[in-house]
Formats: sequence, C-alpha cells, structure tokens
Amino acid sequence: MPPAGPLGSQMQMRPPGMGIPGAAGMGPPPAGFGTPTPGSAGQMGLGGMGSMGPPSRQAMSGRIDPTQIPRPSAVQQSQEVQVFETRVNGAHVTPPSSISRFVVRDRGNASPRLLRSSLNTVPATTDMLNNSGMQFALAVQPLALPDPDDDPVVVVDLGELGPVRCARCKGYMNPYMRWTDGGKAFACNFCGHTNSCPDVYFCYLGPDNRRRDMYERAELSCGTYEVVATKEYFARPAMPVIHVFLMDVGHAAVASGATAATCQCIEQVLDALQGGDNTLVGIVTFDSNVHFYNVTKDQTQPQMMVMADVADVYAPMSSQLLAKLSDCRGQLAELLSSIPTMFAAAQGPESCAAAAIEACVELLKPTGGKLHAFVASLPNHGSKALKMRDGSATNIGDKEKQQALLAQDNTYYTLASQAADYNVCIDVFLLPQAYIDVATFSSLTNTTGGSLYHYLPFNPLMDQDQLLNDLKWNVSRPQGLEAILRVRCSAGIDVESYVGSFYKPPTSPTDLYLAAIDCDKALVAKLVMTEKLSPNSEVYLQCALLYTTTDGARRIRISTLALPVSDQMGAVFKGADLDTQLASLTRQVAVTLPGGMTGAGKELILARITGILSAYRKYCATSSSSVQLILPEALKLLPLYSLALQKSPLLRPDVRIDERSLWIATMVSASCPRTLGLLHPRLFAVHQLIAAGSMPPAGHLPEQLVLSSEVLDQGGVYLLDNGADLLIYMDQEANDKLVQDVFGMPNMEALLRAPQPLPVIQQDNPASRLLFELLTALRLSRCAFMRLRVAKKGDPYYPLFVNMMVEDRSTAGMSYVEYLCHVHRQIQDKMS
Repeated sequence: MPPAGPLGSQMQMRPPGMGIPGAAGMGPPPAGFGTPTPGSAGQMGLGGMGSMGPPSRQAMSGRIDPTQIPRPSAVQQSQEVQVFETRVNGAHVTPPSSISRFVVRDRGNASPRLLRSSLNTVPATTDMLNNSGMQFALAVQPLALPDPDDDPVVVVDLGELGPVRCARCKGYMNPYMRWTDGGKAFACNFCGHTNSCPDVYFCYLGPDNRRRDMYERAELSCGTYEVVATKEYFARPAMPVIHVFLMDVGHAAVASGATAATCQCIEQVLDALQGGDNTLVGIVTFDSNVHFYNVTKDQTQPQMMVMADVADVYAPMSSQLLAKLSDCRGQLAELLSSIPTMFAAAQGPESCAAAAIEACVELLKPTGGKLHAFVASLPNHGSKALKMRDGSATNIGDKEKQQALLAQDNTYYTLASQAADYNVCIDVFLLPQAYIDVATFSSLTNTTGGSLYHYLPFNPLMDQDQLLNDLKWNVSRPQGLEAILRVRCSAGIDVESYVGSFYKPPTSPTDLYLAAIDCDKALVAKLVMTEKLSPNSEVYLQCALLYTTTDGARRIRISTLALPVSDQMGAVFKGADLDTQLASLTRQVAVTLPGGMTGAGKELILARITGILSAYRKYCATSSSSVQLILPEALKLLPLYSLALQKSPLLRPDVRIDERSLWIATMVSASCPRTLGLLHPRLFAVHQLIAAGSMPPAGHLPEQLVLSSEVLDQGGVYLLDNGADLLIYMDQEANDKLVQDVFGMPNMEALLRAPQPLPVIQQDNPASRLLFELLTALRLSRCAFMRLRVAKKGDPYYPLFVNMMVEDRSTAGMSYVEYLCHVHRQIQDKMS
C-alpha cells in the first residue's frame, strides 16, 4: 500500500488500457504511479471513474491495479503479538483489529475484547454524528475470553460495604470518579452528583488530588474489575449448576443415528460439567410422549415416568428427577447407553419436541438451570406443534420466503420469556434430515441467552465429532448464570436500543436479563446523543454485569470506557472502528430480514457505506479529485466487508430458509471477531504448506490468500475457514500422489467418483500430518471444532466454496473491483 497520511491512504487507478504494471507484454507504468497526489492527505483514491454503466470484469481489471485494492493488512493477519495499552499518557488509544493478536494492559480503560466503541473519538454535536453517516454503537462482550498474557480481571471484596456507587445514578466506582474535600467526597463522572465517601473507604489524597491508594485498588485504577456482591444483590440464594438433557428418541432420530450419537456425546461431557460436587443432572426423552427418568444412587434401574398428554403440559417434582452428578455418575452413564436400545423399535412420525421443551422448562422453574434440547425432526404433535412451511420451495414468492424467517406464532417467544423469568437457559441442537423451522426455534435461544446449533443433514460419521465438541465447549466454557446487564452513559449520551440474545421485560426499561451469559455472546448497544458535548472533554460508558459464577459466587463485573470528544470531523473518522461498525450494520440487516426483503437489506448496506464515504469526501477530503474514490484509513476495508455481507447467506439468493435463519440467529449475538470471520473467510494453500515441509514456527499460521479464484493454482489444494466450517478443495489437475497422500484415494478420478459425505481421515504420511496440524491450529484459533467438508465439482459443497470467493463476480453479486466502482458512482451521484 502507498504511504499512509493522517487520515487515510491512496489507491490510484491507471488510465484505461494501461494494464497491470510488470505484467507480461505490458509497458512500464507511468512515472509516479501509485504515489499520493499532492494535497490528498494520504487518502485512498480510485481515479478515472466516469458515470457510465458497470464495466465488464475484463475492462475493470485492466484499469485498476490489484495491488492497490484495500485488503486485510499483514498486521491484521499476522500472528505476531502486539502489546496494547488501553490508555497512554492519560488518553484513550484506538484499539487494534479484533482479529489480530494482541495482549491487553489495563491502564484505566476496559479491554477492547469486553467493550469496543464504533467511534473512538466522539463528535461534539448530534449534527456532526448525523453528518458523518456512521453509527455510534458499543459492542459489549462482558465475559470475553482473554489472551493468557492479558492483565487479569481483579476480584475486589469490600466486605459488608459492598460496591461503592453513586447515590443518584448508581454508577459504579471507576478511575474517572473525581475526588474532592481531601478524599471525603467524590463527584460521579456519569451524572456529576457529589457523594460522601464511606468512612471505611476513606483515604487521603496526594498532591495530584488522587487517592494515595489508587494503584492498590483495582476499582480506582483498572478499566475492568469484579466486586463481590453483598446480600442486597441476591433475590434468592445463588442457584446451583443444573443441566437437563432432552433427547429425541422418535423414529427419525433413531433411524438417522442422532439418538445414539447424542447419548454418547452427553456421556462423554458429564465430567466436563462445571459446578463441582453440587452439580445436578436430569435426563428426559421424547417421541410422541415425554419420558422422565428418576436416577438415584440407591437404584439399580432408573424409574421412568411418562407424560402421555402432550397437549396439557406438566412436569413431576424437580427434586425427583435431578440427580447429583457426583453420586450418580455411573447410573447416568448406564441410562445413556441403554436409551438407544430401549427405543430401537420406535415407530411413527410424531414428534412432541415443543411439548417436551415446555415440560422441561416447568421442571426447572423452581431452581433455574440449563436445558439442552436435541431435536431431529419438526415438532408436529402436541402443544406448540409446527407446520411444514419450507420457504425454499420454488412455487412461492419472495415475500412468502421472507415470512418464513419469522416464527410461526408467538407461543415459542412466550415460552422463552417464561423460561427467562425463571432463569432457565435453552440450548437447541437441531439434528434433522430436512427442514425443521430454525426461525421458530431461534426465539427460544435468543430470548434465554442460549446457543443454537444446526447439523443438516445430520450424519454421525461426519457430524458426531462436531456435536461432541460443540456440547463440550457449551458446558465447559467460561459462563455466568442468572445475570442482569446494564450499560450506563455520561451526560449527553444515552442508550437507544440493544441487539443480542437477552430478555427485556416490559417492566424494565434499562436492564437486560440473561438466564445465562457465556464468553462467546456479545450484544450491541446503539447510542444516541442527547445534548452538545464539550470538545476536548471525555464521555464515559460503563457496563455492569451482575451474575452468578458456576462456583456459586455472586459478583458484579464492571467495565468502563472513557472516550475523547472532538469538534473536528477528521478526528472522528480517524478514530472510527471498522469491527464495531460492521457488527452494528450486520445486526441491523439481520433483524430487519424476517418479514422484510433481501433487496432492502442490500440497499441498506449500500446506503450506509455511501453515506459514510461521501461524508468523508465532503468534510475531510475536499481537495481530492472527484475522479478518486476516497477511503478513510480506518474504514478502507468497509467496501470489501460490505460486499462480503451482501454475498453471505444472510442475503444470497440461493440459500435455504433454515440456513438463512441460522445466520440471523448467529449474527445477532456474534462477537466482532466472529462476525468478521464469518463474512471474510481465511484461505490457505495446502500444497504450498506441504512443499515447505512444516508449519510456520512459533504456532503461526501459513500466509492467507486473497479470496479470489485468480490465486488458485492449477493442481493445487486449498483449505478455507470461515469460523463455522472448513472446506478443502482440490483442483482437478492435482497429481495422483497428492490425492493419495491427502485423501487416501488412488487418483483424482476416484476422488471425483467418491460419494458425499466424504470423510477426510489422517493418513500415515507427512502431507496428511501437515494438513491435520493446520486443521488443529485453525480450530484452536477459532475456539471451534468446525467440520471438515470436501468441496469438489458437482457436489453441494463446491458452490459454497465458490461463493466464499468474495472478490469474484458470482450469482451473489459483483466482483470486488466492480463493487468499488459501483460505490464510487453512488458517491458521485450523491455529491452532485
């Protein structure tokens, strides 16, 4: 890339017909090509654009230098660890990309893993914010996984005093409270109220008007800390860790192997359950009836209780059905091993999955807990039965297809609301062979803070490892129970709305209720300005999470962020955060899709980036030529990710309704790095890795390739990772030895004839071992197992691989070069 200036970098476009510099048969580039023009302030520009219609791919590629097109930088993709201090010299520091490797040093602002603002410099007025075209939003991931070398979150125990708070706005103590009267009082940085310091908390001030114990107390010096909650923060005794496993034992589940796979996976994760000796476990199954099991350490055989009336749901006493794991580990394992045999002769298509879920919610109401429901077919019997309405049918219109993204009715949301009220979190594992109405099931997980998993078509040979890893991570990852979350803002800023997985009761205008919260879940708070702010001052944002740990402790995690205010538009754009802007935009598209139109979603994306880039040109790059597409340095990848979003299953036209619904549910609660990973996959040349003979040193990953078919070598092998799936693609010209080493097949012809699903098993040779080393490294980097699929021409996974080449023209949309030109024309039209 050309040298960067204070606001951006510049990409030049050569005159028509100049060709790519250095290409065979081409003349040398014109003198000065690729360098910023005088007065451009280092901005990125696409020159030579007229107002004509979209040019062909060939014409476009001949007019734009591919090396100048903005792509994820080497810094973002690098595995080198950078140290990030959250404040330097008393000022906020713009955080690195969420997908880069960095170690956090807490200097008074929260880690960007926990709180990430879309604007690292806040505009002083509402007009400035509106004119910028950018969203002011806060990405909140309160329990995000830290790097092992991050500064740890300190737990503060103030005894009976409890958390120190502002008496008026209830903001929690943080490094920006201003101490006065010799340390006897403090002024709240959120509302300005002066509070008396409790006597037991008093400390003298130093010459700089800071408390002398500032660096001895985490709440006075750290952006994030946890404080032990006192009795007033307990509505009831802390709940124990309870897991109820609900399994489908109907004919379809047994026949597909889903029942046996589920039982084996549950048995294998029992030892990974958190909570220690007090952990309680329940086992429930269903077909056309619901079956409860009473497991005790004194019984040789569990007692089964059958709920035959699935139209009028009830549940036995929970004390009879929740077994203490430490006492009944053996009995639970025996029951799980016997269930597939017990129901081997199951007949009939009836499934009362919804009634069974409702019964388990009733079972957990007295205590709260986690319900893991494994469902293999559409609930068509009993309470809350669903109708078949596959929106993928060809004989219905676009409007009907979009209506299929909505839940069939409000009964599932009502059930989920009741569950959230009683701190019951619902995880749903869908193991179908066909349509199962993901949209309706997603209301259960999104409202209760649960997770939604979808394996279609479920095949134990290909999917059981994924199911096991998903379930094990679900129960063993860092998480909290019966949580309440709130974001507070200083004067002049307010929270307008939230998007994520939570329950917001009508009686609670400010607090979000989460039956469970885990390290993978994130939400976005949309912020609005309510009054003019003083330039060169700071605004303050604080997230407080009251939750119960899996060890039974009640704590409050407090994260605070101080951001500077400026009346200069250039400073606002310089501090824009691409990751949070994309997380906010993606959620906005996702929540408007059900019942809306995909075309409206694409228009929303284009309007947003056009508004942002035209504002940058108008207010920060007035001296630049009108034939240049000006991109601010902080947002230079915005067009690329916007194009990737339009080509994602959220908006792609060839996507099944269940897959689109799964993406909607996922994006609503995805963290910033997961959002970027899903939109812009990583591509690796496996054959080059094999030729090198070893993985890069120090746990680094191989070099990532551009997502374009133009980089694919003839006879090459490629691995693509988008955070959800791994696809391996082998070119048809690959030599026989490579095919044999990687797939265990004699030649490419045999590989092409092999039926799907095709398992990739590690072979006893260096090439295969390197491939599996790479798979392990990618899975560890994503904290996800990610099933490995073979993408070969003529099979279902090949179009998926092709669609992930986001820089290519496809049925999903323009090429990256064409899209840049299209955006440029939109900006020119807007400016004129």
